[in-house]
Amino acid sequence: KEIQKKVKNILQTGLYTNSVNVKKFEESFKRIFKAKYCVAVNNGTSALHLSLLALGIKKNDEIIVPSLTFIASAAAIDYVGAKPIFVDIKENDWLINVDIIEKYISKKTKAIMAVHLHGLMCDMDKIKKIAKKYKLKIIEDSAQAHGSTFKNKMPGFYSDAATFSFYPTKNLGAIGEGGAILTNNKKIYEKTKRMRAWSHKKNDFYEISFNYRMTEFSAISLLSKLKFLKNDIKRRINISELYKKHLKTNSYSHFNKKIKKHSFHIFAIRVNASKRLLIIKDLTKKGIDTNIHYPYSLSKLKVFKNRKKTYTPISNKICNELISLPIYPELEDKKIIYTSKSINRILK
Repeated sequence: KEIQKKVKNILQTGLYTNSVNVKKFEESFKRIFKAKYCVAVNNGTSALHLSLLALGIKKNDEIIVPSLTFIASAAAIDYVGAKPIFVDIKENDWLINVDIIEKYISKKTKAIMAVHLHGLMCDMDKIKKIAKKYKLKIIEDSAQAHGSTFKNKMPGFYSDAATFSFYPTKNLGAIGEGGAILTNNKKIYEKTKRMRAWSHKKNDFYEISFNYRMTEFSAISLLSKLKFLKNDIKRRINISELYKKHLKTNSYSHFNKKIKKHSFHIFAIRVNASKRLLIIKDLTKKGIDTNIHYPYSLSKLKVFKNRKKTYTPISNKICNELISLPIYPELEDKKIIYTSKSINRILK
């Protein structure tokens, strides 16, 4: 009802994009995430693209990025003419292996893109230490990390810029599309803010820019849903604990709960790669929908044919093993237990 009322107000004003509600959302989002600045855009990929431009990333620069993530992480690097350097992940948490990042740093390396996969933040202490040593920028792809923390700090605290997606399936999903950039750097804020809307300068332009504006309709849905984010994350964590309790496999992501808060955008398990499709088929027969995030290792994709060759055996293996299980705040305990028992029987 609240959203319907606000939609009616927007229709009456005729201000459909990048107006009052977008500004309200930016203020609310930056306050919750304890950042100085927020720039709302039309989707998470645009947020990555603008952030890379604001960080001064140029043609032929190299950006460190994990091999296991959605293609948008690397595609945004390609948009600015830079080259993604794919680094393998760790076996236990499926995040970029910070212990091998330095092996792939060259004179052309300009930044590290930390991707907080499934809602689990990377080891930002080690990434920041490496970035400082080699004078690199840090960008956090936080598309899946609404409500996640590392040492009680949220995305944006450790980096030059953190980007978010509000695709409908996310922990904070818009009715439509949406994205945002959080930063504590005024120059990054000012550049990304102007570049999302053509970079107007009176009767001139600062630079060639883009139409990446967020709609007022997306903004009102996000403003309404922000109120529920904290409790939704609590429920997602609770669901993950129920899965861990009832599943007879421990092939899920493992992490140190003392320093990390996982927001569980996705709860996935590893299964035998040769039997994954059969397992999914059997679960579907039992009325249980699953998904695969993501069935590829970026280092193996032909679209990145000009990339530097890197060694990513763990990413190559795990991308063929992961199955994402149902997880959303409204999911009932009995269905979690039913799903767990069904998986146990199938795996047995």
